[in-house]
Amino acid sequence: MQTTTLENIARTAGDILSHAWKAVYDEEKDELTEMFKKFGDRAYGAWIQKFMTPVAERLAADGFIIRGGFNLKDSIENWGPPEERERCVWYVVKSSEGEELGTLVLQAYHSHRSFFMPRAPRILALEVTDRESIIAALSDASTRIRWDLREERMPQPQLQSFPSQRFEYATDTSIGDGLKPAADGQLYSWNLDNALGHWGRYGWELVSVVPAGGKVIAYFKRPLMD
Repeated sequence: MQTTTLENIARTAGDILSHAWKAVYDEEKDELTEMFKKFGDRAYGAWIQKFMTPVAERLAADGFIIRGGFNLKDSIENWGPPEERERCVWYVVKSSEGEELGTLVLQAYHSHRSFFMPRAPRILALEVTDRESIIAALSDASTRIRWDLREERMPQPQLQSFPSQRFEYATDTSIGDGLKPAADGQLYSWNLDNALGHWGRYGWELVSVVPAGGKVIAYFKRPLMD
């Protein structure tokens, strides 16, 4: 299976998706909103179930088979704030002869506060087809954060619960340099004082430090100025 063929399948699926998701939303918004009030996220499952049907039908017409609709077990949701959670739903693509060709992944962004999609859903392609490999690929941020795919944001609803104060964030991957022992085997605080002092001078607050890949990543935030 050539990668370009899988990419073409994803492109076709994305073209159908770009119209189908909004059509379902516009036609059934009231019903799905009421469903959300009663059953929460199940409303998004019903929404996906309906707009993925024409995607599966179009691919079938081209000779490619996916299990349409929405299967909770073939999805994972680990990312984003409650107002913009990202659930990835995967669909293994098979030829008409049953050969597994790759996997389509639906990125569905949704709010847990109300029935609302902050971003239009989109589709990307993975060459792997087994569950463990799919989850491993999606756990890599570079798989999901795609600068080559169009991002369409929806107008935000007027919610009074948003906090009035906003923050900006930044990272420093060199903080660990100040934690290396000197020639006498001692750790000295002035190395870190120097590094952190540069950040503090501009109003940045240290939020957390996390070891990763042999380095120590420091996370900073400060109030966002108008």
